[in-house]
Amino acid sequence: MKKIKYLFVVVVLIITAACDDYLDIVPKGKIIPTKTNDYRLLLNQLDSESGTIGLLPSYSTDVFLSDNMKFTPITISLYRSYEKNLFTFAEHTYNSAEEDPDWSSFYAHVYKCNVVIKEVMDSEGGSLSEKKELLSEAKVHRAFSYLILVNLYAKHYNPTTAASDLGVPIRAGIGFEEDLSRKSVKEVYDLIITDLKDAVDNLPAKQKNSFNYRPSKASAYGLLARTYLYMGEYQKAIDNANLSLQNASELIDYKTVTAFTYPIPSEDAEAILIKSPSTATSLFYCSKTLENAYNKTKDLRFQVKYIPDSMTNPDFNYGFFSSKWYNKTPVKGYTTPETYLILAEAYARLNQVKNSIDKLNHLRKYRFAEGSNYTLSTSDPQIALDFVKKERRCELAFQGLRLFDIKRYNLIDNANISITHDLQGKTYTLQANSPRLVLPIARKYIEMNPEIKQNPR
Repeated sequence: MKKIKYLFVVVVLIITAACDDYLDIVPKGKIIPTKTNDYRLLLNQLDSESGTIGLLPSYSTDVFLSDNMKFTPITISLYRSYEKNLFTFAEHTYNSAEEDPDWSSFYAHVYKCNVVIKEVMDSEGGSLSEKKELLSEAKVHRAFSYLILVNLYAKHYNPTTAASDLGVPIRAGIGFEEDLSRKSVKEVYDLIITDLKDAVDNLPAKQKNSFNYRPSKASAYGLLARTYLYMGEYQKAIDNANLSLQNASELIDYKTVTAFTYPIPSEDAEAILIKSPSTATSLFYCSKTLENAYNKTKDLRFQVKYIPDSMTNPDFNYGFFSSKWYNKTPVKGYTTPETYLILAEAYARLNQVKNSIDKLNHLRKYRFAEGSNYTLSTSDPQIALDFVKKERRCELAFQGLRLFDIKRYNLIDNANISITHDLQGKTYTLQANSPRLVLPIARKYIEMNPEIKQNPR
């Protein structure tokens, strides 16, 4: 991705720090934003540099908990202690003084977005439409942050208990005396929906590829569709997914790309809103169960999404690793294929089987080898749903959604999916509906903010 000018802003990291006095003094070499373009530069900062956190780094803890990856002798030394703790479902992920990179990244994003939301409409030098667009971008980024936070650190949305289930703290302002008690899952979802609905009208239909780190109508409607799918509001998921497709429907024909020629995120026509992982590790092997989900001879996704390790070293024979992570940055934001899969699932759950299968087959047309029979067929809603679940796993692998899918399938379908990991001769199993499917909150944050309640382990 091309280097983009960014703005250093006085931002004190929320949650991980406390402050009694906020001095409105401009430190040497820093800028307090006052002009509209200052807020554009603030939202343009993608990477974390010089003590400020960019809007690209997001989350990676999910991949270590899911059933999509495995450790191998050549990767075990690459992962940090907390990542191994996640993989083995340990009681504590982080030591008492350790940061959680996902939590800290997202709450830094929230703080940065709150600055824009609170101040940009009173900024100098920009037009009203420019200010509204920046305000809307900030609201989409904030909504995305909370959508991931509440799915990492809370139970899956259950309409019966969402109003009482603990969600995550909501930071709505930029002061340092807000109550950090965890809001309910429902309250967090309500904020997500409000932000996305407020934002969508003032965004462009779709960003140009080189600017697909910026929100658009396509990504806002897509994230609304994902949110409603998670809530079990299937007709609303369909309505918003169709609105997203009206603005961005392009799919890449996998017959025209390989694992080595697939476009980088900023040039990926399917990437509507790009986010990157929080981990620095870039080598992730797919598990045997994930590998077996693909038709390796006909489904080109296996050839495009994975590389056999023997190709990089003839002495290796441990399996296949993700090409999207290997010396690259995978997209963990929102993509067009997810829109088709949201539609397929929502239609299946509403017993609209033909519509569901049509969406799956449209996607599969771009994924299978020339001359292969890619079409699925059924009149049974349950079989259609099973097709959707398999397609989601194959299509969205290593994009940050599998753990959330496991949680919701276990809740709403009684799917009884357990997760088994092997590491250095030991087997670790996380039973379906175990409380450890919900991430613990790092002890450091609770010690500094005792009002934050820990998740049961």
